[in-house]
Amino acid sequence: MTRAVILILGITIFLSGNSLGQYLDIDFPDKTPKLYAEGIINLNNRFQQNLTMTSDGKEHLITITDSALWRYQRILRIKNMDTEIAVDTPQFVKDFEYQNEWFIGEAMLSPDNKHLFFVADYPPDLWRSVRNEIGEWNKPTKLDDINTTKDDWYPTFSKYNNVYFTNGTIFRSGEEYNSRDTVLIPFSNPDLRDPCISPNEDYIIFAAIDSTNYGKSDLYVSFKDRNGNWGKAMNLGDKINTEFREFAPYISPDEKYLFFSRRDKWQNASFSNIYWVSMEAIFDLKD
Repeated sequence: MTRAVILILGITIFLSGNSLGQYLDIDFPDKTPKLYAEGIINLNNRFQQNLTMTSDGKEHLITITDSALWRYQRILRIKNMDTEIAVDTPQFVKDFEYQNEWFIGEAMLSPDNKHLFFVADYPPDLWRSVRNEIGEWNKPTKLDDINTTKDDWYPTFSKYNNVYFTNGTIFRSGEEYNSRDTVLIPFSNPDLRDPCISPNEDYIIFAAIDSTNYGKSDLYVSFKDRNGNWGKAMNLGDKINTEFREFAPYISPDEKYLFFSRRDKWQNASFSNIYWVSMEAIFDLKD
C-alpha cells in the first residue's frame, strides 16, 4: 500500500468565551445515546471512531478512518483550552516509521495521563508512547513482550494501569507490560473485540456477534461476581445497539459516561461517528 500523507494542520476553534469544562459538549446524555460534540469530534463527511481523553478532559484523541477500505488513517488530537479548541496530529503520528503498511489508530490514554497506547502498522501490534517533561509524546516503542503472533487490537486501562487488549481472545497485562494472562468471559462466541475494562476491573464492556445481536456488532457487559469470576455477558440493549455496528467502548475518567462508536458497515461506509450515553444504562443491568 502506498504510504499516503493525510495529516491535518493545526486548527483552532473559538467558543465565544464559553468554557466547556471536562467535556467538549454540554448536551449531556441520559440513558439514550447522543452524538458527542458535533462540529468538534463528529464532523459531517468525516469518519471518526475510538475516543479517549485525559482525566481533566483537556486532551481528547480519536481515530480517523476512510470509507472504502476501513483503514486507520491517523490519530487526531483535540485540545480543550477553555475558550478555544485546538486540533492537530501529534508529532509521533507524523513521524511514525511503518514497516509494512500505513495504519495507525485506537489511541488509549492511561489514567495517570503519562502513557499512550495505540495500534499501528498492518498486521497491527501494540505500541506505547510516554509523555515527556513538556507534555508531548516521545517516540513510541513496540510492546514486544505482550504482543501476540496474531493481530493485536484495542488497548484499555484500569486505574491500576493494568492494560487489557484482544486478538479475539482478551488478555490482561500488569503495569510492567512484560507478560500477559488470558481473561475468560462466559460468552457463546469466543471472538471478543474491543474490550473496555472498568476503573476497578469489576466489569468489562466489549463488542461481539451473538444470537442476541440487534445488528452487525453489538456491545455487551460482563460483571465480576463476589468470588472474582466473570459473569455471563449481557447485551446492552436496543437503546445502545442498533442494526448497525456498535464498537469501541470507552468509559469516561469519572465513570459517568460510556462513549462508543457506530458505523453502518466496515467497507464503503456512509457514516462512522462517536456517541455517549449515561453509565446508568449499563449499571441498570447489574441490578
